[in-house]
Amino acid sequence: MAPATARFNPNHLSNPFAHLNQAHAMNQNAHHANQTLPQNMSSHFAGAGNLHGGISPFAPSSGNMGLPGGYSAGGGGGPAGGGGTGLASDAAVRGFEHGAALQRAQAHQTEAAQQGNKTGASGGRIREVWRHNLESEMKTLRALVDRYPYISMDTEFPGIVARPMGSFPTKADYHYQTLRCNVDLLKLIQLGITVFTADGDTPPAQPDVSLHQQRPSAYLPPVPCTWSFNFQFSLDTDMYAESSVEILKKAGVDFDKHREQGIDVDAFGSLLITSGLTLDDDVHWLSFHSGYDFGYLVKIMSATPLPASEEQFRTLVKIYFPHLWDIKFLLRHAQKLAQRGTITTQAATILASLGQKSGLQDLANELECTRVGAMHTAGSDSWLTGSVFWALRAKVFDNDIPTDLADQIYGLHGVGPPASAATREQLVLANGGGGGSSAGGLGGGGSSVGGYATSMTPTTHTSREGGPSTPTTGHAVLVGQTVGQHGGGGGGGVFGNFSYK
Repeated sequence: MAPATARFNPNHLSNPFAHLNQAHAMNQNAHHANQTLPQNMSSHFAGAGNLHGGISPFAPSSGNMGLPGGYSAGGGGGPAGGGGTGLASDAAVRGFEHGAALQRAQAHQTEAAQQGNKTGASGGRIREVWRHNLESEMKTLRALVDRYPYISMDTEFPGIVARPMGSFPTKADYHYQTLRCNVDLLKLIQLGITVFTADGDTPPAQPDVSLHQQRPSAYLPPVPCTWSFNFQFSLDTDMYAESSVEILKKAGVDFDKHREQGIDVDAFGSLLITSGLTLDDDVHWLSFHSGYDFGYLVKIMSATPLPASEEQFRTLVKIYFPHLWDIKFLLRHAQKLAQRGTITTQAATILASLGQKSGLQDLANELECTRVGAMHTAGSDSWLTGSVFWALRAKVFDNDIPTDLADQIYGLHGVGPPASAATREQLVLANGGGGGSSAGGLGGGGSSVGGYATSMTPTTHTSREGGPSTPTTGHAVLVGQTVGQHGGGGGGGVFGNFSYK
């Protein structure tokens, strides 16, 4: 084989292996001390008369990679062996890994740009997860959860397409039945999660090289702190509210890619259950107005429709997510403290400036939290949710949130009985309910689906700066019929034909 000459000029700017040249030459000089460069070397390398000239020896030519006898002297061993010489040496193998890692990093950047989550904005910190990289990214999260046990999350879903029919003892029950019928009918589109330490720190952008001692020279791309899981969803066959889908399209959601490369929810559910992110008392989930978020996750992990009662639902949430914090619930509690005058001056100023606004972005602006990525994408929203939680904890609650505020979901907990019938009718009219629509405020010719009403042109209640949300002010219209059990039924309209199973 060729003598131990450096493959690149050590000082040449194009040399990616400068740190390896000296060690490699020292290992090889003793073996080749009395050898000279063979005459036929020029037939294998272009420009062989000047091997120090910075010309790559890996250009295709005759033979294997342009070297007599393949990758190593005597033809034995390959690059994976790591114990040979030349291209089979440990140094060369690490060099190949370096190039492959660069290609992977470039692929991630290209994919992120196509999704509208450009790395120029997120710095490679938001990782897009599709069917092909689901298992590898879940493996990464399993390795991180012990050090980063606070998980903020957000979901993107196809809106609100149905309302429950009947009478309800409380607003909370009405909200839950609305949530239940929509979650059971629809499919999740995106889930974003961001991981934090107990002090509110995300994983460092640059990896800890000491954790990679076996490959100290390998290229280590930026470490994500946020993962955006993209699920299989088809605009041709799946139900959705048109206004919600339009919002997601404008945010850059690629529905063609969701249809072709989206994650299967059953595969995701099985991995999530065994990930260490759930079913663990040491893990805390952070959310904002999160009834639907947890509704979809419970449905995915249980692989069954949501239970009939809110109490049963809360039991399942407590099992899968033993500790959770809903920022909207915390905000409402803080506003009550402000009314009583039992809050710090800084907190009172923030809440007074916030006024009647209550969206995630509104609160982020007041708390001076910076968004990374595009609004109405699950990854960006989950990161902002976590940032807002830690800022709210520090600036409004003085780093001490009472534990009795944990495990509450805004809109489903602590809501009193509904108002009188007269007041209820006024609220319905004020919220566009129209004269006693059987769709609980969705006017226009609806159709019944197993005890639920769907509108021909569904609308959405909007919160989160325009995204779908549980309604928080309107009341159900009494139609003398209780919520039906899961059963058959069909409906037409913009959804096509479907049955509720």
